[in-house]
Amino acid sequence: MRRFPYELLTAWMLMGSSQTLAAPPPPLYRQEVVVAGSPFQGVHGMAVDGKGHLLASNLLGQSVHSIDLKDGKVSTLVGPPLGGADDVTLGPDGSIYWTGYFSGQLMRRTPDGKTRVIARDLPGLNSLAFRRDGRFYVTQLGRGDALWEVDPNGKKPPRKILSGPGFLNGFEFGPDDKLYGPLLLKGQIARVDVDTGKIEVVAEGFAMPTAVNFDSSREHLYVVDAVRGELVRVRVATGGKEVVAKLPTGLDNLAMGPDDQVYVSNMVDNDIRVVNPADGSVRPVVEARLSVPSGLAVAPDDPDERLYVADVYALRQVGGRDGKILQTTRALSTRMTFPMQVSLSAKHVVLSSAYLGSVQVLDRASGEVLRTIPNTNGVQGVLELSDGTLLVAEATTGRLVRVDAAEPAGTTVLTGGLEGPVGLVADTEAVEPGVYVTEVRSGRVTRVRLSDGTRRTVAKGLKAPEGIARHPDGGLIVAEVGRKQLVRIDPATGRSTVLASGLRIGLPESAGLPPGYLPTGVAVGGSGTIYLSSDVESALYRFVPAR
Repeated sequence: MRRFPYELLTAWMLMGSSQTLAAPPPPLYRQEVVVAGSPFQGVHGMAVDGKGHLLASNLLGQSVHSIDLKDGKVSTLVGPPLGGADDVTLGPDGSIYWTGYFSGQLMRRTPDGKTRVIARDLPGLNSLAFRRDGRFYVTQLGRGDALWEVDPNGKKPPRKILSGPGFLNGFEFGPDDKLYGPLLLKGQIARVDVDTGKIEVVAEGFAMPTAVNFDSSREHLYVVDAVRGELVRVRVATGGKEVVAKLPTGLDNLAMGPDDQVYVSNMVDNDIRVVNPADGSVRPVVEARLSVPSGLAVAPDDPDERLYVADVYALRQVGGRDGKILQTTRALSTRMTFPMQVSLSAKHVVLSSAYLGSVQVLDRASGEVLRTIPNTNGVQGVLELSDGTLLVAEATTGRLVRVDAAEPAGTTVLTGGLEGPVGLVADTEAVEPGVYVTEVRSGRVTRVRLSDGTRRTVAKGLKAPEGIARHPDGGLIVAEVGRKQLVRIDPATGRSTVLASGLRIGLPESAGLPPGYLPTGVAVGGSGTIYLSSDVESALYRFVPAR
């Protein structure tokens, strides 16, 4: 019998072994869509360009868009980071102008496509409009309260016209060359003589008027009321009001089409609708299901894995398994501020908002706002501990602070020196209870002991880690935004394993908001399914363990 040469047998075994090792490993998780995305991250001011398109401003998405009114197709004219627009208008030469609420910058894009800053240092820059003679005006709102005249070419410094008018929002010049706009804080529509600064009330009795536009007759103003969800027609001569259409709350702005059709934006629903004022009928132009999904939470004992989504302009509950929107708590029409992070305790939902600078505690059963604690230090992650104490990550100061359960809320610093703390997850069942925190600036995951604030580095070398959650097996699931990937970190060894890559996450940070900007949220259900928010796509994804 001929014997098989030992050398050939060894070579065959090694070849087979190398082929086995070269084969790609099976995926650990299967990526699926929970809620599909949309073109905007909250849509705000609009302008009709006279060429069959609607310009739309996207503040948090840092973009200016063009919408084809024939088919609703959305394209991006100016993307991140230059396009962060709260309102948008067209100049006499066809240039596009927009306001940066957070950046405090007024921007111009000329017809040849050149974009530049024409005014700076105006925090809360909001609405804008040209007068017929080419003079140009802008307002500050929220982070300021003023009306300014600005040079459309940016060669002369802005000149203040009014201080403290009462949050003058989306305005337009009338046939008398006077400015007409809503005074948001006063529930009024005002007429302003920009030459003298004189203010007259045209109509009142609104809950929160946010913008006005004239129709083609120039006798009527159309007004959107954000709190009541109403489109109202005002007869300028008498101040008489008529509700034209009832819409969802959260209306932000409007634009008149050449046929007097009224285009209305809603930041809560992240959509644009058009209203026929003749009969009040409404049809969608651009639709969405989420606005700006950021922080995520899921109760570990919930078999349905219902997600709590901090959607900035709303708090939504979404079926983790079927993607159905189960419940929505809307900003503006409720006491809830704009949530950017969310966590759950046994009885409460805890929210934080760097947008308005606050932490809120809600009753988990009823949704009632129980506490609102102001904090303007760039609040990101927030947790409620077993004794009712809140633990808050201040991304701007680099601190973790405790907020007392009792009122008035006293604050003590647990630890400082963190570099952009963003995500928090509790480790309170350990022998020495603590909390894990992601540091977006240093690329670390750090464990902080609750008893004395002692810190220990768990993992380093990450690039912009944001959202963090505990897996049922004890591992830490982290959104590594700088590398567009989802990783698992062993808290004992710090070893990092990539679970998914090439993810659509991580809008550029914006001036005026803290490190981490719109946090990419991570949550893990009891089944081991991982949920992830996409700020780039305004979408939700899940990563299901491969079987």
